[in-house]
Amino acid sequence: MFNCNLFSAEKRACPSFWAIGLLLATSASNAIAGEPGYDIDALSQDQAQLADQMMAFVEQIEAKHFAIMERLNGPIDIEQREFNLDDADYDIKIVRGEVIEKAGLTISVTTNGVRPYTEPATWSRVIQVNIHPRSPLAGYLHAFVAFSYDADGSSSIGGWMDFVPGAYIDEDVAAIKQSVDRVLETHNVDPTPYRKAACTGQRRQLQNSCAGVSFYAPPFMEINEQTFAVVTETFAALYDAFITIVEKRMNQEYGAEDVLAQESMRQRWIIDQMVTDPYAQNVIPYEVRSFQNFPPSVKY
Repeated sequence: MFNCNLFSAEKRACPSFWAIGLLLATSASNAIAGEPGYDIDALSQDQAQLADQMMAFVEQIEAKHFAIMERLNGPIDIEQREFNLDDADYDIKIVRGEVIEKAGLTISVTTNGVRPYTEPATWSRVIQVNIHPRSPLAGYLHAFVAFSYDADGSSSIGGWMDFVPGAYIDEDVAAIKQSVDRVLETHNVDPTPYRKAACTGQRRQLQNSCAGVSFYAPPFMEINEQTFAVVTETFAALYDAFITIVEKRMNQEYGAEDVLAQESMRQRWIIDQMVTDPYAQNVIPYEVRSFQNFPPSVKY
């Protein structure tokens, strides 16, 4: 059964799944004065307008995501868990089915933060999507956008977005890369540092496709109209490209080697989340990340 209560700090609930868009679009203006992560009244007019744009983006992605999950899986039940912690609030919704074995969508608010990874926030939102298709030909999608006006007066927008192949298919990796490059070319942004950031360092054991990007490359982005467009449009384009791959591969036959490739990929993701990703280990509690992004099954 779908429970659409959002962050308990906002003390709001919506009567149906489709009403969630209205809730998210309006919740930014229903500020909680002085509440870390929710205090939109403390922002300037220009900052508040961009915060509203972020809320609208979150609403659009959530409505689109669950509509696609229903189209692929048929009627869906949404499992929801909320975590209101000292440093952040999390609202996580999971669907399971035959085509998409497990998919998670998380909306979170950084409140007091976990230094040095996240700062205490005046107003923030993060949207994260994790999709585990059943077919080993389709890989795994991990993508998020993080938007924060911090209490010290600074701001940041970033995100990590890529897919991790099971069975490696060149044309699918190329399609993801093209979707990202088209957006960045439109905004005259060089993808090189952002692709390098996604494909180097200790997380390289993950063996993600390197077709996506990490926007956590210096200098880090501050929030403005340009950076907001770059990050959110890249996320949307990569998401669409991944869904196209799922639809293309979902009914194709695959072999034992493909299944083994998927099992290996899922093992690497667990290692990434439990060992090699310092952000996951130091910022996101196990009960949050295991529910939102762990594979539906892992074999050793």
